[in-house]
Amino acid sequence: MTFNGFRTDHVVAFAGGFVALAALGWWWLIFGKVVENDYLSLGQAVTCIAGATDLCALAQALCTNDHLYGIRWYAPEAFWAGTAVLAVGMFLAVRPRQA
Repeated sequence: MTFNGFRTDHVVAFAGGFVALAALGWWWLIFGKVVENDYLSLGQAVTCIAGATDLCALAQALCTNDHLYGIRWYAPEAFWAGTAVLAVGMFLAVRPRQA
């Protein structure tokens, strides 16, 4: 199936990849400062990409107002949503096509 010349599976996979990458950028916007200020190590901060632990919540609570656009929190649900849509797009791309 195509949409304005683009295959639907490619559009879905691209959209999911874009959302997942945007979520990673959002995560780095928050946790980059947290790591820079030595509140968490990079290894500890990486766990916050996909989950909201008490350690992640504490680190976000320590954020100051010097973040870009004043964003001081991160939602891992955005990463999971993007990853899920990307997986659906990839599944659509590999499934057998009907003639």
